Amino acid sequence: MANYEIDITMSTTTVDELKNEGYALYAFKAVQTASKGGAPLVWFKTTSFLTSTSVTWEEEYQAYISTDEIVANGVVTATTYCEIDLAQTANVTQNGNISGSAGGTANAISLFNQGNAPWTAGISQLSGGVANPMCAIPLHGNGLDVIAPIEKVLLMFTSNTVNTGTVVYKSYSQGALIDLTTGQQRAVSFDIDNGWSWGTSTWAKAVPANESLVPLLITS
Repeated sequence: MANYEIDITMSTTTVDELKNEGYALYAFKAVQTASKGGAPLVWFKTTSFLTSTSVTWEEEYQAYISTDEIVANGVVTATTYCEIDLAQTANVTQNGNISGSAGGTANAISLFNQGNAPWTAGISQLSGGVANPMCAIPLHGNGLDVIAPIEKVLLMFTSNTVNTGTVVYKSYSQGALIDLTTGQQRAVSFDIDNGWSWGTSTWAKAVPANESLVPLLITS
């Protein structure tokens, strides 16, 4: 089981201004799926940041279903879920019970709807001991969705007040999309006026405010 970490450094001036102006640090996690109609969710949120802050997570997953609709600024709650590993399948019964079983697509998590009731579905990943949903996709009756988690994380500071699980289609502010597929630890810095920086490295890219997040975080 792999552990991942992003270390963020900021000046005391930036930290003071962020806190005084009501900013929080938000994170979004990327996935790969052929299913259409998916949406990225706020995966991680904190106001407990200092001049040196680390965002960490583990390769531990849950598959979930929900009755919440996928709408902009709506919140999707993982109403029913089960622990799941890569290359396993989460089976959803007509009554909305969910359980994992062996067998599935390699490096991905499959969700199989055994009934004809439609659900909102997705996967959650553990960060700081808490599993929050990363994405939401439609799971139709008798349908099979396959979702592969990708170790890419979008970080942004914003004063918008939203909770984990919120459907967000466009970035609230400038962010940094950080690729950890070739390394389990990255170091970046943030300045409230100059934005994110990571030197000359090519494992991250800037994401401007109001950018569409679906092409960045829900890839096919």
